Amino acid sequence: MRFSSPLAAAAAALVAATAAQAETPRGAADRLDAFLDRFEGIEPGYAVVAVTADEVLLNRVEGVRRASTGDPLTTGTPLYIASQTKAYVGLLASWLDAQGILDLDSTITDHWPDVDFPDGVDPSAWTLRDLLTHQVPISVGQLTMLEAYVTRVDPADYPALIAQYGEAREPGFDYDNLGYNIYGAILETATGRTWQDWLDEVIFEPTGMTRTSGRTSDFSLEEQSWNHIWQGEAAGWYEVPPKTDGMMQSAGGLVTSTTDMAAWLQLQLRGHGPDGSGLTDAVVAEAHASGVATHMEDGRNPYELPCSGYSLGWNICDFDGHTLYIHGGGYTGARTAMAFSPDLGVGIAAFSNSDNMTGWLSGRTIVMFLQFLTEHPDAERWADTRVAYYPQQIARYLERRTNREAENRADEAWGGWTWQPDAAARAGYAGTYSSGEPYGVVTIAEEGGGLVASLGDMRLQLEPASPDLFGGVAHAFYGPDRFAFERDASGAIVRLDWDGDVYERVD
Repeated sequence: MRFSSPLAAAAAALVAATAAQAETPRGAADRLDAFLDRFEGIEPGYAVVAVTADEVLLNRVEGVRRASTGDPLTTGTPLYIASQTKAYVGLLASWLDAQGILDLDSTITDHWPDVDFPDGVDPSAWTLRDLLTHQVPISVGQLTMLEAYVTRVDPADYPALIAQYGEAREPGFDYDNLGYNIYGAILETATGRTWQDWLDEVIFEPTGMTRTSGRTSDFSLEEQSWNHIWQGEAAGWYEVPPKTDGMMQSAGGLVTSTTDMAAWLQLQLRGHGPDGSGLTDAVVAEAHASGVATHMEDGRNPYELPCSGYSLGWNICDFDGHTLYIHGGGYTGARTAMAFSPDLGVGIAAFSNSDNMTGWLSGRTIVMFLQFLTEHPDAERWADTRVAYYPQQIARYLERRTNREAENRADEAWGGWTWQPDAAARAGYAGTYSSGEPYGVVTIAEEGGGLVASLGDMRLQLEPASPDLFGGVAHAFYGPDRFAFERDASGAIVRLDWDGDVYERVD
C-alpha cells in the first residue's frame, strides 16, 4: 500500500487546481503573473495588462519609470508604444471613411494632383487604403528618418521630398513607416487638422483614455517613462529622454498607460466603442479586415507565428488555430507589443522601458499567456526555458553590442581617437551648416565641455577622433557617425561632411 505525505497531497491538489483554473482567462492571467515573478533583470520597468471584453484580468507594473530618479512605474504612467500607433491611426482611418471625411479608396492624386512618384510608379493607381496596408511600391528613407528622429515635416513639403528622395521598390506588401506618414500628411492636407487632433476627438476622448496622446508635451518629463539602454554593471543604464513632439509621427507617435491600453484592447474585443462615439461594429470590423496578403505563414517575422494578412494597423496571425491580431513597437531603449484574439476572447500587451532583450520577452509574454490559456502541453516546459534563457541572452546581447562598438571605433579611419582639442580649438567648429535643402540645417555648439550637433530635434555628442574629424554619438552603442570638417586654402572651416551628406557653412 502506498502512502502520500500531507505535503505531497497538497502539492497535487494545487497542481490540479491550477490546471483547472488555467482553462479560464483569469487562470491564465494568474499563471502569467506567477511566470513573470520568476524573472530577474526585467528592468528598469516592465508592465503587462491582460483583459477580456469586460474584465481587466491583470494590470501588472513593476520597477521604475526612470532609473536615475527611482520614480515608480504606475498604471497611469505614459509609455511610448512606437509602431503600435499604426493600429490607432488605422481605426481612425476607418471612422473617417465611414463619416465621408476621408475616403479610404480615394487615390493619392485625388489629394495631391501634382505629386511625382519615382521610376514610373503611378500615384493615381494607389489608394489611401494601400498606404495603410504597406502596398505602395516606393520608399523615401529621408522622409521617414526626418519624421521619426528629427522634426515634424510640413505636409506641404511631402510631394517635393517624395520627388527628390523617393525610390521604387518591388511590388507587394513591405512593412514600412512611409504609408502611415503619407496618410497623416494627406489627412492634414484634406481637413486642416493633424492626426493627433483627430485621434483625441475620435478615440481618446470618447473612450476616456486620458493618459494617451500623440504629443509628449501633454505630460511632464517627470511623469513619463524614459527609455533605457543597458551598458553593463560598471556603466549601468543610459537614459533616453522621451521623444519631442516633433518626433511623434503617425507611424509611431503615441504614449499610453497600461490602464488606457486595457480600454483599447477591450474596444477591439467588443468590436465597437462607446455609444455615440461613431466607433460602430462596422467601423471596427473594417479596421480589422485583412487588406493584403503578407505571405509570412512560415513564421519568419518578429512574432514567430504564421501570419497571413495585414489590416489597418494589425498583423493577422494564427496561434494554434486561433486568429490573433498583433503589433509590436520598438524604439531606442523601449520595446512593446499588443495582441488580441476574438475567438479566444482575450487581449494582452507588454511594455518595457529598456531594450536589453525585453523585446524578446514582451513577445514571449504574449505567447506564454496564450499557451497558458489554451493549456498548451509544452507551456510549463517553455516557461522554464524562457526564465533560464533570459539572463543569458541579456549578457550575450550586451556582449554583441559592446563588440560591435569596439569594432566600429577600431577602424583606422578614426585615427586612433587621440586628438584632444581645447575649448578654443573646438570653438572654430561651432556654427551653422546647410545642405541647401529643406530640413537640412545642422548647428554645432559648445555644451558642457564638448561639441553637440543638432539637426532639428536630433542631438549628437561630437567626440574628437583626429584633427577635423569627430564621431557623432546619439546614445549608447550608437554609430559613431562620421563628422568630417573641411577647410579652405586659408585654413578656415567651410564645410561639414556627415556620413557623406555635405553641409556648407553659412555662419
